[in-house]
Amino acid sequence: MFSFDNSPPVYWFIGYLLAGIVIFASQYRSLSTKAYLSLGVLLLVFMRLPVIVFNRELNQDESQMLSHAITLLQDPVYWRSVDGTTIGPLDNYLLVLPKLLGFQIDYSSARFMGLLCVAGSWLLLFSALKNWFGITIARGVSVVPLLLVAFTQEIDFVHYSSEQLPVLLLAFCVFQLSRLDPKTMPSAGGLYFLGLAAGAVPFSKLQAVPIVAVIVLSAFWVLFSRFRRYGEFKSAIALVLGGLTVPLFFLAFTLSFGVFDDLIDFYVLGNAIYAGGATFADIPSQLYKIIVLSTDFQFFSLALIIPMAIGLVRIVRLYVPGKMDFHVPFTILFLILASVYAVTKSGNDFIHYLNFCIIPWTLLAAYGFSAVESWSLAFPAIIIAWFGGYDALHYVKERRLNAFDSVGKTTLQRSPVVTEILKRKKEGDFMAVWGWNCSYYVEAQLAEGTAENHSERSIFEHPMRETYRRRYMSDLARTRPAFVVDAVGKNSHWVQDKKTQGIESYPELNQYIRNHYTLLGEYDDVRLYIRNGRR
Repeated sequence: MFSFDNSPPVYWFIGYLLAGIVIFASQYRSLSTKAYLSLGVLLLVFMRLPVIVFNRELNQDESQMLSHAITLLQDPVYWRSVDGTTIGPLDNYLLVLPKLLGFQIDYSSARFMGLLCVAGSWLLLFSALKNWFGITIARGVSVVPLLLVAFTQEIDFVHYSSEQLPVLLLAFCVFQLSRLDPKTMPSAGGLYFLGLAAGAVPFSKLQAVPIVAVIVLSAFWVLFSRFRRYGEFKSAIALVLGGLTVPLFFLAFTLSFGVFDDLIDFYVLGNAIYAGGATFADIPSQLYKIIVLSTDFQFFSLALIIPMAIGLVRIVRLYVPGKMDFHVPFTILFLILASVYAVTKSGNDFIHYLNFCIIPWTLLAAYGFSAVESWSLAFPAIIIAWFGGYDALHYVKERRLNAFDSVGKTTLQRSPVVTEILKRKKEGDFMAVWGWNCSYYVEAQLAEGTAENHSERSIFEHPMRETYRRRYMSDLARTRPAFVVDAVGKNSHWVQDKKTQGIESYPELNQYIRNHYTLLGEYDDVRLYIRNGRR
């Protein structure tokens, strides 16, 4: 596989040249819309290649989801073999697809799937903008988020994150919503698929439920407006049936395999504990804290701040330009509020949550764009000037353009403990990692011996710790993993105190390991146990 060093100036020059062409295409009608969209996707793919071929963990969530995908190939029953904690099953099943197509489940394949989600989201966003605001505004506004996702090298925007699939589903819902008109007969098929995508959102990321709820309520408002005029309700039935399809599927799935209680305990109740980090009063300060951490998102917001401000004023004054129905601006307003709530409610300062804000920010800017349309070139110029200036500075000072030097890193690395495991690995083996380092599963390409592949919820004090611990022990008895790794220490995320958090800190687990496993050795501060009889 080809690779990139930290300073490929010709490649970066071509990228900025292509960006200039895309900006030109967005401003002038001399190029067709299809050409603009094709060039936009080409730019996105071109500038994301360096991070795609960089086959190393960028964020712990990547390894968490990849190890789930590896496990689902061996045991495809979610909530029995896999617990994604805050991450829904669809995000993890998506990562199984590359393996079914003959590729390895690794960081490169995951980021490629994420890139497909990002590209699809942008195309759907453009279509929604065109439906609501016309082709000129759609081109003028959509180029700004495109430049953000194409040129950012902030890890939280380029790693495979649990927000990328739900954002794609949300973009599809917004697109289908933009096709509704109270004055015309809505498509039952379109409404069914709107409901289908909306019903899938909770099974990709519960955090996105407030956002999709706004879209669904807006769709019902449009249908209610039509019902008042024509007494027609079949379309509403199509929307409801679509919305029930995925939840009913998972209900039948979990009941069939006996994991319904696990869905409630570990996905619904577990997420409720996780989401209790911030109150309504904390939301403004929490949003500020997260945005401050992302300079790229700050410049994205700055590039659109004027049309966003105009759009907000228009909504507050209930000013509706042209013939646009008032449900559109109020839908945009509540999408803004719902996205802010989704980003801040957990109380965690994770930049990748800001993925939920990109579409609502852009829609609000589009609503105010007509007042400043003559300045349309300035908005993409601001964000491309930021990226270009930043890259030029670092090239002059450090001869660095690419943050992801992939020379010698296009294949999976092998940590010392994984090197030992691979000497003894057999087909169908399971492995359990106590602590938090899911990259060992990915490097070894081994399925998880426990549904929770990082054990922080079995270590830290919280109301459900004993529930998590009981399941951990039950999973060990069920899968009888060939290897148990005590990763607590310098190589573990969050849990690093061996004395209070290692295997010995949980007496029942410690006794189980003593009875059934032998310590093979310690490798780079990681203890490796092998099941008795497997030497």
